[in-house]
Amino acid sequence: MAEGADNVSAEYIQRLDSAGSVFNPALRYTLAATAMASANKPHLIASLVRHCEDGALSNEQMVSFVAMARESLVKMISTIGAPRVINGMASLMDTVGDDVKAALPQNALRTRDQYNYDSVRARGLELWNGVYSRQAGKLENKLRDWYPDLIEVIQTDLYGRLLSECRVLDAKTTELCTIAALVPIDVPAQLKSHVLGAGRMGASVGEIESANALAMLAAE
Repeated sequence: MAEGADNVSAEYIQRLDSAGSVFNPALRYTLAATAMASANKPHLIASLVRHCEDGALSNEQMVSFVAMARESLVKMISTIGAPRVINGMASLMDTVGDDVKAALPQNALRTRDQYNYDSVRARGLELWNGVYSRQAGKLENKLRDWYPDLIEVIQTDLYGRLLSECRVLDAKTTELCTIAALVPIDVPAQLKSHVLGAGRMGASVGEIESANALAMLAAE
């Protein structure tokens, strides 16, 4: 597949499908799109959407894919930053058809009315402890020693308000998306932590390996 090509090749799609065969198509392409955004290749997301709309996915599967992909991108602001998320979201939503857009939920998940500091922080701590297990306290203390605001923002805003919102992507799927986002940016320590975290959230070895393989394809 040529860099910057308008459309991904059939061979590339076959490789994606093979690498992510343990997942249903909507989740497979969600993980691929997440990794493409992380790798700063938003044009690939547009090509992937066109492939899906050309008959690779049913309308129901397409709605599921776009709903999960846009939620994954929002969650990965914590991992790859807002600029790549915005570019990825633009490629996703500017390419998808109006019929799919009309079928998507129209209301925000994270609203002022749903935000309560204590409950959001408790939710974030539950996910934090689940992902890091016995290392959670040690890591928390280290980050607090570096800068108290760092751990506050991570636990309350990122893990609480952002990542532990599970109505579209549950905790296991969020960790798989995190793996897909981390592979292209080459951060081995964080990748190792979230590989372990995905296992703690219930992901199988095969699912973790497949998320990694999909991300490596996107980063080529």
